[in-house]
Amino acid sequence: MRPRKAFALLLVAALPAAAAPPASAGVKFGDAVPAIIKASDLDRIRQALSLKRFSVLAAVRLGAAEGREALLVEPLPGSVLSRVKEGCDHGGFCPDPTGFVASRLRVVRILGDGVEVLLTVGGEARGAHGRLFDPRDLGMQGRFLGWTGHAEAAAGHVAMVLTPLSERDAGAVGTGAEPPFIVQWNAIPGRFQLYDCEIDEDEETICGFREELAD
Repeated sequence: MRPRKAFALLLVAALPAAAAPPASAGVKFGDAVPAIIKASDLDRIRQALSLKRFSVLAAVRLGAAEGREALLVEPLPGSVLSRVKEGCDHGGFCPDPTGFVASRLRVVRILGDGVEVLLTVGGEARGAHGRLFDPRDLGMQGRFLGWTGHAEAAAGHVAMVLTPLSERDAGAVGTGAEPPFIVQWNAIPGRFQLYDCEIDEDEETICGFREELAD
């Protein structure tokens, strides 16, 4: 397990006020998303990204010059989803019923007729400036299958809390890493990054945004 385990579960509460305004700061979730993302936007996203199946979990208006931002999730393959359901039915891992399971997530910006991908989280998380993290490099156990988690709001943008789903011993599906990975907007460089905590050599807890990694 990663050495930050004892601390990261409190990361959202620990963020400084300037980096984490109230969750009601313009971000809409679930059933409220149509107030921001229209049917025509869904068609535009589908065509621009060549997506057949996806859902919009959260969205926010950034402003006239910045457009609108949306968090998209793509479903798990049917075979993996069946294994998750079967395991849950037999007393194994069950996803949070208020969250999601997904094969991939993206944050997109819609401005005019354009759709810009700001962040993609599949087998690894990548932004416009490179790789944010690979769960395998941060202690994930087992074979990566997808993600479970929930959408949040931070710094007036969409945000997410993510836990990898993995195939463990005897083929069981469960969480591949603890604590969750938290991805939020960092206003200083103006992009999404991993927000993380680590314990330094003096046993002090150091929390902050992590720079992108070299490929």
